[in-house]
Amino acid sequence: MGTIEEVIEVDGLEASLLVESEEVLYAASFEESEDKLVKYNTVQWVLYSLLLILAWGIGLLMLLYLPVRRFVLRKDIRSRKLYLTPNSIVYKVTRPVPFPCFGVLKKEKHVLLPSVADVVVEQGYLQSHFGVYSLRIENIGVRRPPSDDVKIQGVANPHAFRKVFGSAPTMRR
Repeated sequence: MGTIEEVIEVDGLEASLLVESEEVLYAASFEESEDKLVKYNTVQWVLYSLLLILAWGIGLLMLLYLPVRRFVLRKDIRSRKLYLTPNSIVYKVTRPVPFPCFGVLKKEKHVLLPSVADVVVEQGYLQSHFGVYSLRIENIGVRRPPSDDVKIQGVANPHAFRKVFGSAPTMRR
């Protein structure tokens, strides 16, 4: 493990690489698809709850928790930010924990463009019914598992993000 000075130096290098006052080529929006995403997640939650009622009865508690879940989901969607800069893709979210009185979780993910293999727009059966899309950012690497990919759900216009990503002036490849 490195010394404190080495850790600070590495953090400073990462900050200079990723958080420079870079221009934002594209800022994706989540607010236009907020209602669709909340409805999609509510239906998904109710289906899981009904299954668990039949299995163990725990689904009844899940159904009682549904209003809190919808509140947490709306706060989560409103805090999401996805940016494409000339050097990286930046995803920031501040979501409340499952019980909002206990605070929030902050997540910030930076993916350097040279390490991005592709941006994939996905839509499953239930997602297509509600008009919700998922955006998956695939990393370059032969031995990396698909779990290393970044998956973002609820982007309002994912095809525009993919188009801007394809035409972004980068040092890729």
